[in-house]
Amino acid sequence: MLANMERVIEQYSDMVYRIALTRTGTKENAEDIYQDVFLKYSEKNPKFESFDHEKAWLIRVTINMTKNFNNSSWNKKIVNLDENLMFETPEQEGVYEVVNQLPENYKTVIYLMYYEGYKINEIAKIMKKKEGTIKTWAYRARQILKDKLEGGFENE
Repeated sequence: MLANMERVIEQYSDMVYRIALTRTGTKENAEDIYQDVFLKYSEKNPKFESFDHEKAWLIRVTINMTKNFNNSSWNKKIVNLDENLMFETPEQEGVYEVVNQLPENYKTVIYLMYYEGYKINEIAKIMKKKEGTIKTWAYRARQILKDKLEGGFENE
């Protein structure tokens, strides 16, 4: 069990943290979600058909935990402080800020598509939504990003 837990944390820790950060917006909240996801994995000790199934389970649990956190009365009463994140270029910072302004479901779809490399049908299964819904969210998210980023960095 311990060796398996170490493998899971090593293999998926970055992914779980990034999803949590994308959906909560702060390092502290992402770290809390991260710990809770792996604690749940440890407690449940689920058995999976494949590594893809395991990865999808971790994504689903992370999404559910962030959803619960974001809907909690505690979270609605706090104000997030600006994170002092470091970016290699001003363009990266600008893109991050615009993506971070997207509605939660749009952010998640964009993250899973472009960072984790999932296809629409796979995201639909993970998020337990219809493919059409995921396609719509992806389209709308890309339109928002295009509108907000269009020409924003060409002159720099």
